[in-house]
Amino acid sequence: MKTGKITALVCMAGFVLTGTVSCVSMKTYRRTQTRALRCEHNSAALLAEIDQLREQRASLEAQYGALDSTHYAEGLTNAELRALLKERTQALAEVRSLLGEALQDFDSEGLSVSERGGMVYVSVDEKLLFELGKAEVSPEGERAVQKVAEVLARNPNIRIMVEGHTDNLPYRSKEGDQIVDNWDLSVHRATAVVRILLRNKGIDPKRVTAAGRSQYVPLAAGNDREARARNRRTEIVLTPDMDRLMELLGEAGQVADRTDR
Repeated sequence: MKTGKITALVCMAGFVLTGTVSCVSMKTYRRTQTRALRCEHNSAALLAEIDQLREQRASLEAQYGALDSTHYAEGLTNAELRALLKERTQALAEVRSLLGEALQDFDSEGLSVSERGGMVYVSVDEKLLFELGKAEVSPEGERAVQKVAEVLARNPNIRIMVEGHTDNLPYRSKEGDQIVDNWDLSVHRATAVVRILLRNKGIDPKRVTAAGRSQYVPLAAGNDREARARNRRTEIVLTPDMDRLMELLGEAGQVADRTDR
């Protein structure tokens, strides 16, 4: 069929539908048809997405309902779980505040207290704690660690991890040296700080972990002297004790499984 005849048919269709003659070009007709098909496709996709979201919502509501309806032998409810979590996070915030006050004399000596990812970090530069390449804590560094220990002894629900960090220069060991590389150096420094913390009898050793991170978690990129100095540090990482919370959540899961069966 020639284009002229098709156009005539389109015009006639317009007359039949509207009672008026509205002659459109084939280009306009095809563009309108394409838009209609696109709208129809988008509509189908949106409907499918809505159905998927409804299924996800139903699943989440079922999970929440199972948790919310679970009761433990000691009568713990979902609201009490939130209260326990809030108590732990508040304890951590209080510790951060107390540490800031206790360590303010060391602010200019390479010691800082910060919070990242729900954990409190007491970061101590190498110059305050150790001589270059050594793992014996200096008298001034020991005094700073003892102040940290005093705060932590009064807050038994805080977990303590001491991490040693080095720069990326290889450790040069000597004959008879117990330290052979940066891994060794970072571990020895972490354990040296842990020993000082544990002199305070208010700190249960079960709360404490010593870890060596070597050169692989740097604060500063680059190989210049300033970057390497920033990376040589010891960090005391504090987190709320979540053992009881995780235990209760585990009990909730067991009860929910029994209910499902």
